[in-house]
Amino acid sequence: MEKRVVFRSSWLPWALLAPQLAVVLVFFFWPAGQALLQSVQQSDAFGTSVDWVGLENFANLWNDPTYLASFVTTAVFSSCVAVIGIGLSLLLAVFADRVSRGALAYRTLLVWPYAVAPAVAGVL
Repeated sequence: MEKRVVFRSSWLPWALLAPQLAVVLVFFFWPAGQALLQSVQQSDAFGTSVDWVGLENFANLWNDPTYLASFVTTAVFSSCVAVIGIGLSLLLAVFADRVSRGALAYRTLLVWPYAVAPAVAGVL
């Protein structure tokens, strides 16, 4: 049997959603909109004058060899970190599954850094 919540008033679900919607609007959509607006503008160092340049900033960005080199470096680094991280995690998971003698100690040592790190960070 499926349990389903039924609200007696139509405004209560919206009132319960309002705080989360406000957080998403203020901390996600508003900064994203500001970033998009500023990406098509050119301003001086002090922000006193703002000129509309449209997509010229993006054209300059994609024609800059330094940016393209940094983009490639970032892509290669991110790919290597993901492949090595996932590969190492899968290897440790296989070893954790195969260990029969001392399995509890091995599995405890695998999660130990994650269990201790938040407690140590709170002390420091």
